[in-house]
Amino acid sequence: MKNQYINDILSKIQSSLETGKYIPIETDIVELKDLSTGGVWKSLKETVCAFLNTNGGYIIAGIHERNMQYILNGFNRNNESNLIDLQSRIFQVDNGTFPDLSDYISFGYEDFQNANLVVVLVRPVPEDLKYLKFDGIYYERILSQDKKIPDTKILQHQEYKQELDYAKEITPITEASLNDLSLDKINHYITLLNREIRKETLKADLQQSMSFLARQYFIRQEQITTLGMLICGDEPFHFLENRVAVDCYLDTGESIAKDKKIFRNDVISLMEDTFKFVWGNIKIGRSVSEGGSTEPEYPEDLIREVINNALAHRDYYSNNFIAVTIKPNEYLEIKNPGSFKQKLTVSHPTHEMQVRRIIPGIPETKNPKLASALKVFEKIESRGRGMATLVNACLINKIDLPYYDLSNPDTICLRIPSGKLIDEQIEAWLNSFQKYIHKKLGDNLTSHHKAVLAYFYKSEVLNRKRLYTILLTESNNHFNVIESLKRAGLVFEHSLSTENSPLYMVDRELMKDDFSSELKAIFESEYIYLDSVSKKILNIIYRHTRYNEEPVTARQITPEIYRSEIGSKIDVKKFENMARKVRNMCNKLNKKTILIKSPKGYTINFDFKKPNGLL
Repeated sequence: MKNQYINDILSKIQSSLETGKYIPIETDIVELKDLSTGGVWKSLKETVCAFLNTNGGYIIAGIHERNMQYILNGFNRNNESNLIDLQSRIFQVDNGTFPDLSDYISFGYEDFQNANLVVVLVRPVPEDLKYLKFDGIYYERILSQDKKIPDTKILQHQEYKQELDYAKEITPITEASLNDLSLDKINHYITLLNREIRKETLKADLQQSMSFLARQYFIRQEQITTLGMLICGDEPFHFLENRVAVDCYLDTGESIAKDKKIFRNDVISLMEDTFKFVWGNIKIGRSVSEGGSTEPEYPEDLIREVINNALAHRDYYSNNFIAVTIKPNEYLEIKNPGSFKQKLTVSHPTHEMQVRRIIPGIPETKNPKLASALKVFEKIESRGRGMATLVNACLINKIDLPYYDLSNPDTICLRIPSGKLIDEQIEAWLNSFQKYIHKKLGDNLTSHHKAVLAYFYKSEVLNRKRLYTILLTESNNHFNVIESLKRAGLVFEHSLSTENSPLYMVDRELMKDDFSSELKAIFESEYIYLDSVSKKILNIIYRHTRYNEEPVTARQITPEIYRSEIGSKIDVKKFENMARKVRNMCNKLNKKTILIKSPKGYTINFDFKKPNGLL
């Protein structure tokens, strides 16, 4: 088995054996088994079952770890038949039958320090074959352990599988024939399938490929399926029309028609062509923090994943095309035919604190067999991260908060704004509440605290605009951060929060952005007759004075005033004009004794008295 990943693992084990220094190997996709006793064979079957039901993995048999030391016994080839039985006689589906798993379980020998090891490669079964059971128990892989799958999760998936019985991806295309498939594409697929272990011979002609195509569901009842045409079609647009079309736009604010590309091809080519269009048109800047290195507007792996997921999980019943729009310095948008199921959304639009969230981590796709085939091309993440990629990229400050516009019931519109989650606006917001936050937290905010607070803050703002954001919970690997913010009272659970869908909201004090009533109470008519910009300036200074207990300069105020008056796109000349205007207005408010000026900046005069000297 020529596999660099396995070679790297064996090199680490060899180093550990030679030096006596323990190097941990087992993960969510790697397991070591001795297989010298019957009990360990039972454990092997549990692990294989868990890998089949989760994300696949590798089992290296003939070596195991005990007390942080590796023990090499080798694999006894007399036990080969026990391994082969794994493919067809061990694991059952719901109706009690044993499916043929030869496409998902493979074996290969490795010579290792004068001993034989066997490597069992387990590929995850498609969603419509899950969940498999061993000895009546369903297993899944969680970290480095095999765990029993909860009954509720099994029941939920059984309901999902009933919906998949009518999946469009395996619907026959009555007008297509075998000759409408490309032999080159079929053999390319076989070559990729054989990368780790040779499983299938290349085909000399289309007729010879019939059996293979049937096993892959590329043909069904001797007719080409939508799946077969998507992967191996010679001219797929002729049969699938807009189902294999992606319209790409570069919106520069001028004539958008001049910057439009239409791609029509098989699904793999669409993924590549669409990525090249986006990658070739996004902004590339330079990062000061990274020593002047180039930094794309959006991470490369993120662009690939959102494009690939759009094509993998789109609704192939719909004859609408996918639309991708790039607006430099503003957003990347993907409009995808389809909709989220109701159980994947949380919506409380009538509550005082409006919530609209998408629940991540539920592995459902309308096209499980297509998703399985795309893993062969390495076009879909084998670990099924899905929305987690968007969340993680956001929380490490590579992108701004992504959101979904679901106003069109037949379209999922994903928009990724240009910029960062923790931007100048968030830094200014947190800085204005610095003393307040420090008192509640007992410490300064870490970068992780800032990211989570920014995520919840921006989510709430977007939710009010009828836009959906991805639910962030403890299970997104931010348990400690959320928990510490909860203890400090900086976030809390919404009254409509549930065990399965916890909804976190930011402390109501931190969400305050309008202090007009407080300012009226202090300055009365002097405040009422001020112009709108002066009122905005006072609003910002009041926030700093009350919650940060520190003066704020006119220069610090200017960006927030500029955004509210002109917009987020900075024009240097307009910004400087605004800075002068803000400084002059602050000075006028100081002369009226509404503001107090110090060398550090301005604060609200809470002891303000009317010009005539009366209270």
